[in-house]
Amino acid sequence: MTTDDTRITTSPFMPFDPLKYAAQCGPEGGWRPLDDGSFPVYPFEFTNWVDEELSWYDNCYIHAGLNPFLFYDVHGKGLLDLFTDISVNTFNKFPVGKCRHTILCNNDGKVMVDGILVRRSEEDFITMCLPDPAMLAQMTGKDYGFTSKDTCAKRSFFQLCGPRSLEVVEQAAKTDLHDLEFMYLVDAKIADKDVFILRTSMAGTLGYEVHGMVEDAHEVYECLMEMGKEYGITELGRHAYRNAHTEGSIPQVNTHWPAADFPFPIKVTGSLDPASELVYRSPVDLGWEGMVNFGHEFPGKAAIQAELEGHHNSMVTLVWDKADVLKAIEASMDPENPTDVMDMVEDYDPVGGNMTVHIDGVYDGSKLVGAASGRMLSPKTREMISLCTIDQDYAEQGKVVEVLWGTPGKRQVRIKATVDLFPYIKEGR
Repeated sequence: MTTDDTRITTSPFMPFDPLKYAAQCGPEGGWRPLDDGSFPVYPFEFTNWVDEELSWYDNCYIHAGLNPFLFYDVHGKGLLDLFTDISVNTFNKFPVGKCRHTILCNNDGKVMVDGILVRRSEEDFITMCLPDPAMLAQMTGKDYGFTSKDTCAKRSFFQLCGPRSLEVVEQAAKTDLHDLEFMYLVDAKIADKDVFILRTSMAGTLGYEVHGMVEDAHEVYECLMEMGKEYGITELGRHAYRNAHTEGSIPQVNTHWPAADFPFPIKVTGSLDPASELVYRSPVDLGWEGMVNFGHEFPGKAAIQAELEGHHNSMVTLVWDKADVLKAIEASMDPENPTDVMDMVEDYDPVGGNMTVHIDGVYDGSKLVGAASGRMLSPKTREMISLCTIDQDYAEQGKVVEVLWGTPGKRQVRIKATVDLFPYIKEGR
């Protein structure tokens, strides 16, 4: 934000005290102006990242930091034809009230973007974190017969996750949600405002999203907070939100890998060579091969088929050796020849933000076998962990590899790491 007329504002999506939260950042969903042209900010931490990250084990968190998000309201069933043509998914069985994780790849089978498609009625849809459908249709040269409207500054949503999230959302909505299935939604009212509640959490733990309109956001948020007091509801900041994806084993673009063919340059930091073929990822690399439907034509189909038929990678969790981590920290304190400082919270560049991704090379001796990203210290297990796209021969629990830590050209150290469960969270599933 460098222009003179740019205005930074507190978030309209949640009650906010700028005197209480000194460290602010842009929303995780990216810098998008509100209707008045201002840009909202969001706290890195509400209390501290350790307490916030324990919430998805012990109680329930609420997260508003994706707002304003990439939303489009679409009218016309031709939208399903478009996404059948350009995504790895099909939509033959896609009833009203269903949501689907939708993945778009380039011709090399690398993921360019992934998001959620929501079916609200036979003819009405909402896309989340996906490009403008009208633009996508124009790029194909076909007329799919639908209309789309940018509602980024109109809609709001809150994410709640943890073992007590069901009670919090049920009490706020005054409705029974026990039978709400994964990736289905139900209409409800919270604080007498119209919302829909989506059952989410790809890691298998309890999770919900509450969707409404921005003018109702404060009242809905305050109601959820009030209902959550009994259960120790915790507000989630930027650091904890990003780490929820690593500990929850949910690979996230621009946290664990950069989007392929992104229109703006993404800087890759860490020990992995930015020219490595492991920088960009396929659905197979991310553990998403089960979402790929080969019963139709789509960009990248041949590449992904060939990948699965040959020797390929898998997605795992790495647990970094504590003694080696301490040695790396000690090496960062060497005044003569230091290695990179290892922050406990995560590898996050506060200047580059989502335009920077930290990826470290993973080795067996001199052989590069994987790429580790999303490194974090788990406050629950007190283990240093990361996600890792790794050669299938090494995707076996208990296998030991080495992570190369440090920027190329500077001092680098090797840290032993053990392949662990994926998903990593072992309780509340």
